[in-house]
Amino acid sequence: MTPPMPPSVAAAIAALDRVGDHRRPTLRTHRRLFRWVVGSDPHPTDAQVEALKGYLVMGDPLADAVVAQLRADGQGRALLDQALAHGIATVADAPPPLVALFAQLDHEPIWLDRDKLALACEVSRRVGPWGELALRNLSLMGGYLGAAAAKPLVFTGQLERVTPRRLVETGKFWLDVTTPGGLERFGEGWKSAVRVRIMHAQVRAMLLRSGKWDPAWGHPLNQADSMATILEFSSIYLFGLRALGFLFTRREREAVVHLWRYAGYLLGVDERILPTCEDDANRAMYLMAATIPPADDDTRALGQALADVPLQRAGDGWLRQRGARLERTLRIGYTRYVLGDRAGDALGLPRTAAKYLWPAQVPLRLGLEAVRATVPLVNRLYVRWGEHLAATQFPQAIRQTGADTTFTPVRDLAR
Repeated sequence: MTPPMPPSVAAAIAALDRVGDHRRPTLRTHRRLFRWVVGSDPHPTDAQVEALKGYLVMGDPLADAVVAQLRADGQGRALLDQALAHGIATVADAPPPLVALFAQLDHEPIWLDRDKLALACEVSRRVGPWGELALRNLSLMGGYLGAAAAKPLVFTGQLERVTPRRLVETGKFWLDVTTPGGLERFGEGWKSAVRVRIMHAQVRAMLLRSGKWDPAWGHPLNQADSMATILEFSSIYLFGLRALGFLFTRREREAVVHLWRYAGYLLGVDERILPTCEDDANRAMYLMAATIPPADDDTRALGQALADVPLQRAGDGWLRQRGARLERTLRIGYTRYVLGDRAGDALGLPRTAAKYLWPAQVPLRLGLEAVRATVPLVNRLYVRWGEHLAATQFPQAIRQTGADTTFTPVRDLAR
């Protein structure tokens, strides 16, 4: 027998106005596609949609308690940084919320497979700059289609100025997590995931205190939206690359999903909704797409701000501006190619024939991938090239944008 729902949770669910109709006719094409991919009908039942609503009003109790404690005692991030760098046992008189958080973080799940982590890191480097294209112009852009999920970003304001910096910060997080050994206990990926988790809890607290957050949007940075973010880095990311002609074995795809399952665990996503395999991830992706609410003005503002990033980074000079406009057009074409024109219109992106260039290059990519998959030396060269790009491009981007790779929110809410 299912235990009764607490009155506060029931009231929060009743206030929701962000769950789209999962029975709408426009889902038929998506349902057929996902049924072919998964091998069975992915369409959610009414009970599964109701369960999703529970996660839309749920935060991260462990991280939220730490942020409340830090704000109350005024010690800022010093205790957290000490625990990250040297372990919770080195923190004298550690507050109980911090002890509880690190008890969860330091517990290594029985399902963790380091061979899969290593393989996922290799795959992530192998695709070179195309990985950034998929993350930025499919995963992040597609995430803006969920209007309510994107509201925390809107609250930052100054979209044109903040967007380039936030892209670099997100890229640095991805780089840390996908570096070999990055998710070991004292690796940079492990520490970055925890810092991002605390940052999200701080932003969540700020939004709830602001008095401007609408309960109809669900809880800010809730569990369901956090799980969707994990999908953006895993199954959606892979979909965007495969649409370009990249080839991945089943083992490689499962490895990428596994890496982000563990990253999600560190980020505070409830294990019950973390995809355990590729099929789980695809089913979860369909569930989020089936229940996505309509786009709104914020969706279009965010989409256009992200599309305009090349223009903001171009600097002066006719040639640079011309190149930036070309890059913008090509990226918009890619978004329309992988997300479709309905989504492109919802994001306020102009229609462009550039979307046809991307499928046109797929045969060439498939040929290159066939060589790479059969010649180990070529595969290793691709990986090394990706490692070189990661090592050289990100430091330069951080300097240019002034990105904060310590993942500290705009305001120090711990003071």
